[in-house]
Amino acid sequence: MAAAKILIVDDDPAIRELYETGFKQIGFDVQTAVNGEDALSKTISFKPEIMLLDIMMPEIHGLHVLDIIKATPESKDLKVIVFTALSDEEARKKAEDFGADGYIVKSQKTMAEVINYVQEILNKQ
Repeated sequence: MAAAKILIVDDDPAIRELYETGFKQIGFDVQTAVNGEDALSKTISFKPEIMLLDIMMPEIHGLHVLDIIKATPESKDLKVIVFTALSDEEARKKAEDFGADGYIVKSQKTMAEVINYVQEILNKQ
């Protein structure tokens, strides 16, 4: 079986590197994106099965990226987990309204919990 492809989108290089390393260690095929524009471009070229998407980013806001992904026939089935510092219910609701498959508040989860959650979402069909 081929490795699952994950795209990690975050404007913070430390977070990108940390999670890229973590997912590679367990066998994921990983690419990262530094902003929304980069994320949309890599969604087309890399064709990930799942994306960890920060929402507070320069250029294109993460929810706008999510909206574009879910509205585009070629990427509408991509599993997207919003991966953010925003812990308020309004942000979570907006992400769900835009079609997020999951929501993680970065400060509330360990690397292992994030990896488990990603695998859980990937295994739901």
